[in-house]
Amino acid sequence: MICWRLVIQGMQTHCAARLLVKTGGCTRASSRGALLAGIAIASSALLASAPAAAQDTARERAAAAARTFERPHTQAELGIGMLTLPTSEFCFTAPQTCTRGDASPLGYITMLYHPNGDWAFGAGASLGLPAGSDSPADAPSIDRSHTRSYLMFDGVARYYALRLGWLEGWVGGTLGMVVVNDMYTNDRTDPSAPILGPKGVTLRSEGISAGIAMGLGWTFARDWSVEGMLRTAWWRLPPEPLRAPTGDNATLTGQVAMFSLGVAIAYRIGL
Repeated sequence: MICWRLVIQGMQTHCAARLLVKTGGCTRASSRGALLAGIAIASSALLASAPAAAQDTARERAAAAARTFERPHTQAELGIGMLTLPTSEFCFTAPQTCTRGDASPLGYITMLYHPNGDWAFGAGASLGLPAGSDSPADAPSIDRSHTRSYLMFDGVARYYALRLGWLEGWVGGTLGMVVVNDMYTNDRTDPSAPILGPKGVTLRSEGISAGIAMGLGWTFARDWSVEGMLRTAWWRLPPEPLRAPTGDNATLTGQVAMFSLGVAIAYRIGL
């Protein structure tokens, strides 16, 4: 539309100039010249306005993101990362069978409500998947394996100390519960003595979790952003390990320090 307006303006300008010389009107030749002149003027104007249009688009995107942050909205995050317990001891039933440290792939989801641009409140769930399996050393004659996973449910509060329209930074806290699952599975396959019922036993150690977190978010579209997060939490589990009728026990007890690092895709919905 802008291009055609410029073309018409160029034709009108050229015809006006010809009328000053010849009052016979705008002939076919002068119309052709007017069209060429209009195209030249439109091309020059478009080339000159291209950088300005790109800058206006970036400004509009930043302004739209800022308006979204200021008004109440919800935000959903889906992320992956790594969970680690670097200082914890994991012990089986027999003495001198403890190992130190564990790491697990992490998946998490967080739902947030932003009443304004400074604060956000919500809840989240995280699942630490088994990184592998090991064989308990307390009964080497039994063919079985052991895996461990982690499940967390937390309330979340965040304060956004940095807000630049396309970049945001926050600090916050979490409070909730943690469940550590120790699964012992019988790997023996003996057709002469089939196993009736479950082939293993699962011990679930439940405790409380409190932590702090910080993160950065980069807005790459109007309602989409990439969120990076660093989190540490303190777990308090039962001081004595749970024991199964088979003699197996939970491998993690007492106070535990947890660290996690993750990256998520976030989507915002204005209210």
